[in-house]
Amino acid sequence: MHARLRPLPASLRLSFALFLLLPLPAALLLQAAAPAPATGPGPTVDRVGFPVDYQKTFQPLRTFNRAKPRNLITVYANPTAAAVADSGDLPYPHGSVFVMEFAEVPTGPDGQPLFDAQGRFQKGRVTSLHVMRHGEKFGEAYGPLRTGEWEYVEYRPDGSTLTAPKDSFTCAACHLQAGASRDWVYRGRFEAPETMK
Repeated sequence: MHARLRPLPASLRLSFALFLLLPLPAALLLQAAAPAPATGPGPTVDRVGFPVDYQKTFQPLRTFNRAKPRNLITVYANPTAAAVADSGDLPYPHGSVFVMEFAEVPTGPDGQPLFDAQGRFQKGRVTSLHVMRHGEKFGEAYGPLRTGEWEYVEYRPDGSTLTAPKDSFTCAACHLQAGASRDWVYRGRFEAPETMK
């Protein structure tokens, strides 16, 4: 049963509910995402780590358009995470990392977005990286929002922090919806859950 469609609160800066879900319609994503808590527990130390050279060393899993706000989103997995291609191989091994890269979309003289030959937005400047890492005893600091052994941080492309670990409880809260049977990852290399289709 789908939740009622609700607007996402402004406090939901880390949109990990979208993480690895799209290319589903945006409306379904809003239905699937539970309202983000305004406050919550979180780690005090960054154990996720900025993914240096992720574009060269990680495997791109999918690229998709997001209409509002307008972004081109590319999801990457490091070799450890990308090696998990069957649900029977879950949970993800320690050291697994997923990156959701957000990029601006260039526009033409008429202000409309520019598209590539595959019908995707053209890629402009990368604005943020939403990163999740799996590690031994990770996630304990989220308390009741814990999603297995995952922790989350949002970075700028220069490696500075956009959303610190202590504020990443919103990510954990969203990933609770993916459930333990998927190790709290919506997609990975798998199909989206039936309830999300």
